Order: sequence, then C-alpha cells, then structure tokens
Amino acid sequence: MAKARQRIPKLRFTSWRKLGWHVAFRDATTGSPRKHVFKIRGREREAEARVLYHAWVLEHIGGNGNPAHPTQAKAIGRRKPSNNLLSGSLLEIASGLIAVERGRARKDGESRRRGTIDRRVFSDRKKQIRDFLGFLNERHGAGAVSKMQLADLAMDDVEAYNQFIAGKGYSASQVAKRIGVIKAIIDRAGRPEHGGQVLGWNWDSRDVAHGVPTEERALPSVKQLRRLLRATDNRGRTMIWLGIGLGLGARDIAAIRVGQIARESYDLRRGKTGVERYGGTPQLVWLYVSRLQAERRRAAGELLFVTRNGLPVVHGASNAVTQWWEKLRERVAKKNEAICSFYTLRHLGATEFGCRPNTSISDVKRWLGHSASSRMADVYMRPVRPEYRELVEWVRRKLNTKFGGGERGH
Repeated sequence: MAKARQRIPKLRFTSWRKLGWHVAFRDATTGSPRKHVFKIRGREREAEARVLYHAWVLEHIGGNGNPAHPTQAKAIGRRKPSNNLLSGSLLEIASGLIAVERGRARKDGESRRRGTIDRRVFSDRKKQIRDFLGFLNERHGAGAVSKMQLADLAMDDVEAYNQFIAGKGYSASQVAKRIGVIKAIIDRAGRPEHGGQVLGWNWDSRDVAHGVPTEERALPSVKQLRRLLRATDNRGRTMIWLGIGLGLGARDIAAIRVGQIARESYDLRRGKTGVERYGGTPQLVWLYVSRLQAERRRAAGELLFVTRNGLPVVHGASNAVTQWWEKLRERVAKKNEAICSFYTLRHLGATEFGCRPNTSISDVKRWLGHSASSRMADVYMRPVRPEYRELVEWVRRKLNTKFGGGERGH
C-alpha cells in the first residue's frame, strides 16, 4: 500500500487579531488545530514571510529546527522613552488613562461589578486612544503628542479627527465612542499631577459630524429557516432554537451548562454584561435541549456544547458556532441569496418576545441580558413590520409546541 502523502499547510495572511502571515495546521500528537505566526503583519512583506514559511515547512516535516533558518521574524525592540517627553503632555495623560482602563478590565471568569469593563472593551478603548494620538502625530509631525499639552489641542484638531473617522464609514455609535475617548483625555488633564490643565475653548461649541446610521438587520424568511433546520442535525437545531427562543449568541451558547435550562424555566447569566437572565423556557427549546442532554449524557454542571476535542465551542480566537453556521448557510443558500448571520437569530427572537402582550421594558432587558441603561428594548417593543408578521407568527407557534418534528416537521 502506498504511503499517504503528508499535507503541507499553505501560507496565509489575515488582519484578524493581528495575526498577519501564518499557517494553520493540526498538531501531529494531539490532533488539535494550531497556528504558527511568523510575526509579520504587513501584507507587503510576503517575500520575507515566504522565506520563514519554507524554513517552517522543513521543520514541520522533519521535526528538527535549524537555528540558521529561523521560522519567525525577529521582534523589534521597544523604543526607549524619549527624553523630550514633557510633563503633562498629551502622551503622558493618555498613557495614564490607558493604565487606569487596564486596571478596570475584568479577568476571564471574574464576575461583573460596578466600575469594571470587559477585556474586549479595554482593548477597543486602548486602540481608540492610540488612533487619536497617531492622528495628531500625522497632523503635527512625528512625536508631536510627547510635546503637546492640552493648551496646544485646538478645536480644529478635534473637528478634523471627527470628520476623518466619520468619513471612514464608522457607525454613529462608534464615532461617539472615539470622540468620548478624546473627552476622557481632556478631563484627565485636569488632575493635579498633570498641572490641572483645562481647555481654552468650549468643547460643546465644536462642529459635530455623526457616523453612518446603524442598518437594521434583515431577518430570515420562513422558507430559509425551514431549509436551515432541515439541513442540520439535532445539535444544530438546538443552537438555532436557543438563538431564537432565548436570544443567545455564540458566546452565550458556549457557556451553557447542564442544569441551567429546565423544563419550566431557565436561569443564565450573560457573560458580556453580567446581568441576570431568567424566565420561562419555551416548550420547543426544552424539547431540543433535553434531547441533546440525553444524547450527550453530560453530568450536571458540565458544558452542554463542546468541540470534538472537549473544548468550549467558543474559546480564544476559535468560534465553532460561527464556523458551523457559515458552512450551513453556504450549503442551503440558493444562487444570489443572502442568509442572515447566526447573531441575527437573537434579533428575530427579541422581535417576537418584544411584541408579546403585556411585555414590559424590564422583561425585554432581562431577556436580552442588557443592563438597565440599555435602549435596545425600545427597538423591539413596537408593532411588527408587515413584511415580518408571517415570520414572527410562525416562530411563536413553533416555540409553543411540544413537537419538534425532526427534519420534516420544519
């Protein structure tokens, strides 16, 4: 019998999570998917990445590395702090703000408490601060922020940055967050260690440019949902009805443990916000959850959904729920047909839940897992649009039935 030829992973590039040039492969010992990053983030440096890639392939096949042929680019050392950094400069103020935000970030698994933020929120805010400083450096010259003080920040600088980010196509909420970061830097400049600096102009008098309005998510049709349900297995149908019936996203589904969803009610805590989520379990949701629990035979307290390797379906940079959904909708989509993202199922469920008789704002917020300051309840607590009425009524009938029906029942 001829020996099977070993598959050579291909060199790939992605800007996602700043991976840059990399290869994806399976560990020969554990069989787990892995990535080797060449530490080259610029697409234009492909030639350099290919040299490292060929060295990695030799090491991957032979199993022995050669120091003369490295498989990663040398790390660029950090620049030494400039001696020209002025006390109370915008760079010093912004660095202090980043340090404070880092201290507020919750660790993985830590419960939510007042004044803390999710680590992903911290990463976003740090990038927003650095983007603004980078804009000022381009506008006033390299290293300008290490010398500029608050008095040097003109209204024209803020307005120009506002126009710049609005022109890049950011949503109105994203533009507001980036402008809010500038205001946080300005407010922090008033601390004693920064000389109690204040603006020489009125912040509220500036010209404001808003971002692009958030587009409404297009909900799937009844025919599309039926095709999706028929094309997947019991595990997939369970995830679909959890998305619609309980409003769960991929990360919410990955965190479900056996025992949190019962026949009469469910009690969940949404990881992103830490808000209690509880209520009555729709009959169809319990039908599929109970079937899956019987099929997988997991003990109370164990994760309901795991990968083939026993890992959570969403962990680190891996999202098995999204990957499954992308393959599913590609399989069932007709020519030139667009099918919604998995997260849109949550919006479909919220639309159905919000238009139920006698539903209060607090009910919708609890169902969504949003904090008390959320405005999302107002989006869903309104009459259903005529084009979605058939879909919402179909979903409501299905959720209230005890019969799953398998593939034909959908």
